[in-house]
Amino acid sequence: MELSVVVPILNEQENLLELHKRLSKTLNTLTKTYEIIAIDDGSTDNSFSILKEIQQKDPHLRIIKLRRNFGQHPATFAGFENSKGEIVISIDADLQNDPSDIPKLLKKIREGFDVVSGKRLDRTDSFFRRKIPSMLINRFVSVRTGLVQTDTGCFLKAYTNKAAKEIAEYTEPGGFFTASIGLLGLKYAEVEVFHGSRQSGKSRYDFFVQLNQFMSLFTGYARRPFQVIEVIGVLTALLSIVTLGGSLVLNKLTITSLLLTLIMGIAGLILGCLGIIGEYIIRIYHSNMDKPRYLIENIYEP
Repeated sequence: MELSVVVPILNEQENLLELHKRLSKTLNTLTKTYEIIAIDDGSTDNSFSILKEIQQKDPHLRIIKLRRNFGQHPATFAGFENSKGEIVISIDADLQNDPSDIPKLLKKIREGFDVVSGKRLDRTDSFFRRKIPSMLINRFVSVRTGLVQTDTGCFLKAYTNKAAKEIAEYTEPGGFFTASIGLLGLKYAEVEVFHGSRQSGKSRYDFFVQLNQFMSLFTGYARRPFQVIEVIGVLTALLSIVTLGGSLVLNKLTITSLLLTLIMGIAGLILGCLGIIGEYIIRIYHSNMDKPRYLIENIYEP
């Protein structure tokens, strides 16, 4: 099979028929051997029923129903790990990604890249609610992984099947899978794509979801904060020793300076110990992250 298109879905009943129409129109011009994998991520509206109705008319549609809502990334991994296509496309169900951009991704990935991401032009999102958090996350991911990504939030991406499965396997529960692209050393490129406004339904990416994403990135991929605490602690302790030594040499040791030196030394030791404890906690956290990221209730084949 040539193509797998992975679509995580949560309460998108208003968009599914139009999405399927647009996807089918594009995919039928590209290849006859493709599959659309729709992952119902615990929808509480009529999304699943609509998917079943579409499947009766389209032999390309496979439906994965999760037991509950696990989140967009785990739902996407369920699609990745069950994909059959040589190339895997991920796309949002909210109609903001344009399926007609898929040929651009395919052309680029066939040049030898492992992952090709869309780079959204003229974004219709709110500047303060979406664009600023996006810029911060882009910068953090680029610095942390050493791979410059200018639009980590664009869900329209193409992967080789091997890369998609590696990302699904490597990314930890609660992790941010675009960071895994750089950490795995995958060959990466970007192409400019269209970005439309949401026509119906409600975005789940509110302030708290974005905050959770940032904290997952911060705690899941960075030991540096604890290392900084360790360095500050050590430097503070050393400074207290130097200060005490200087006071003794210059015969200017007073009760006040002695107390300040002791406080600095104790504070430095505490900070250093906190940093070391933090490192151990992160190591324990990583070693115990073996719980399932998602649970499949059923897979409905056409």
